[in-house]
Amino acid sequence: MQVQAASNLTGVLWALAGMGLFSFIYISGKLSETGASALQIMWLRYVGGFVTMALALWTQRDIARTLSTTQPVLHACRAAAGGIGGVAAIFAAAHMPVASASAIGLMDGLLTVLLGVIVLREHVSPRQWMATIMSLTGAMTVVGSQGAFSVWGTDSAGPALIALLGALLVALESILIKALVRAESTFTVLFYVNFFGSLILAWPGLANWHGIPVQWLLAFLMLGPVAILAQYCNINAFRRANASVVGPIRYSWVLYGAAFGMLFFDEPITLPTGLGITLVLVGGGWLATSKA
Repeated sequence: MQVQAASNLTGVLWALAGMGLFSFIYISGKLSETGASALQIMWLRYVGGFVTMALALWTQRDIARTLSTTQPVLHACRAAAGGIGGVAAIFAAAHMPVASASAIGLMDGLLTVLLGVIVLREHVSPRQWMATIMSLTGAMTVVGSQGAFSVWGTDSAGPALIALLGALLVALESILIKALVRAESTFTVLFYVNFFGSLILAWPGLANWHGIPVQWLLAFLMLGPVAILAQYCNINAFRRANASVVGPIRYSWVLYGAAFGMLFFDEPITLPTGLGITLVLVGGGWLATSKA
């Protein structure tokens, strides 16, 4: 029991580090003020990641063995789930209130727990369920304070369903990562997700292309190495803890979002935001110290 609890803590810490890095990537478009589309930035991120992994490949002694995989379809499905899930979230945010789309997207943590139980046969204790619900409540409190539930129109039904589909695909990606890390090396997982991601998002990224300065083009490509570091953190998290523990840690993005908003965009942290962040932290702490 004590060994598993220590493993959960380590996994949660890795997940927090990965979420912090991904949160920085998510605000890159707003920071740049170039008008670059989210699909464009996401594709450039994958291209930068693939180039980085291709260069790193030459440092491997046995390239053929490094690229050898018994689960190419699973790698492709993982990249597709993450890429299409991201596209769905972007579409929903563009066609309904952003805060509302974010609130629906927050279901991915809970869906990850459910898929972990159904697909991976993971056991979730009552304490872990309570921690998950607490973290979800905290995240919903934060987006609710931003007006997530105050503006709903009849034309939001379609985008809302697409946002829910995106949340399900992101949760599925988490389950696929957990399945892949059981049999594949970290390098192999990182290489193939960036390879397939750059292919899958090539057309959407180019179709939504906006002209941007060369320096920002290079900056978006450099998000690739940052994403690789974030993915490395996530892989280590899934190696050390169940998907049902790591999934709800995604709610920590509201903590990073609030911090980045205060530092870069002069967005104050209100009382409801502070309360929601506290619930997320307490729920995450419960998960980190929970036992299997």
